[in-house]
Parts: sequence; C-alpha cells; structure tokens
Amino acid sequence: MEAQGHEDPGGALQELAENLFQELQEHFQALTATLNLRMEEMGNRLQDLQRNVNALMVQAGINNAIKEQTTGVSSLDTCDPGDGMSMLIDAKHIVHSP
Repeated sequence: MEAQGHEDPGGALQELAENLFQELQEHFQALTATLNLRMEEMGNRLQDLQRNVNALMVQAGINNAIKEQTTGVSSLDTCDPGDGMSMLIDAKHIVHSP
C-alpha cells in the first residue's frame, strides 16, 4: 500500500491546527489582559478627572449646582443669609436686595 511509506497527513494537519489554535488562544489572552489593564487605567484617569472637576467647581463656587442636581433642592432655597446679600424669593421673581 502506498500509505505505508507516508506519515498520516491527517495527524500532521491536526497537529498544525492545534498549534495554530494554541497560538491564537495565547494572543487572545494577552490582548484581553492588555485591554483590561488599559480599561482599568482609563477608569482611574476618569476618577481623577472627576475629582479635579469637582475641586474646580468648588473653587469656582459652583458646588451648589452639584447639590441641586443630586438633591433637587435649589441653591436659592438654601441661600446663606450671611453671604452679604439677602434674597427675597417671590413665586414669579427672584429679587436681590443689597
């Protein structure tokens, strides 16, 4: 028979496919690890950015706007009478008096 002088071509092909699959799996795992690391770094950067924005908003006096968005309470409702400007709130108008 002719097959006696040759290796099993199906076995060699299977071994080649298994090696290729193993390489692809290793590359995929490395890519997944890299993506996870970069996503974690991006999350940390976003948290830092949010902290910096919040700090800048506090410095600019906009921190009441954050409270208003989260609590639904207007900064006018919680105005500080000691801020040098008393505020009279009418149902239709906001009147500032020195």
